[in-house]
Amino acid sequence: MDKIEIEEDDVVLALSDGVTDNLWEHEVVTNVVESMNKWKSGAAETGSDKGKSSQADGMRFVAQELVKAARVIAEDPFAESPFMERAIEEGLAMEGGKLDDISVVAALVRRRKI
Repeated sequence: MDKIEIEEDDVVLALSDGVTDNLWEHEVVTNVVESMNKWKSGAAETGSDKGKSSQADGMRFVAQELVKAARVIAEDPFAESPFMERAIEEGLAMEGGKLDDISVVAALVRRRKI
């Protein structure tokens, strides 16, 4: 088990291998940052009434955007993916993404108000 220190405003992700098989780490980070910025600017469709978006809605939006990005690669037989790269390193002739379960939970670290 690894332990890391977190700080307020960190985004914590729990994701399945369907994400990491299809997106490189830098793509995950870029997607999360862009999704957060889109949500903060009010340009994100979160399903809530306009102007009433909560932090939970924002994290749901971030998770959904990451799922969409991984799915695009998973369904593309010609995409370059971490799965394809690892398969080639093992001597397997593989191309494209990997169809797999794709699950993401995103959380924003906040200090509890007592």
